[in-house]
Amino acid sequence: MIQREIESRGIRTASIIHLPKVAEKVRPPRMMHIQFPLGRTFGRAFDIELQTRIVKDLLDFAIYGGPEELVRLDYKWK
Repeated sequence: MIQREIESRGIRTASIIHLPKVAEKVRPPRMMHIQFPLGRTFGRAFDIELQTRIVKDLLDFAIYGGPEELVRLDYKWK
């Protein structure tokens, strides 16, 4: 997996996932699960406020999250 190679070079990574059961088998370094439809990972088009929050959450998680940690985001699809 590309993330593991990047991590081996000292760069922390995190993924946003839609299918946690699949991700748990692959086991990327850090996983954030969001319950949005596939293809809508960052929410609806032009919802810049929500998109910004999700990206900030992901960056914080990449910095502070633990190895093979799975976090479930509580954002709701509207």
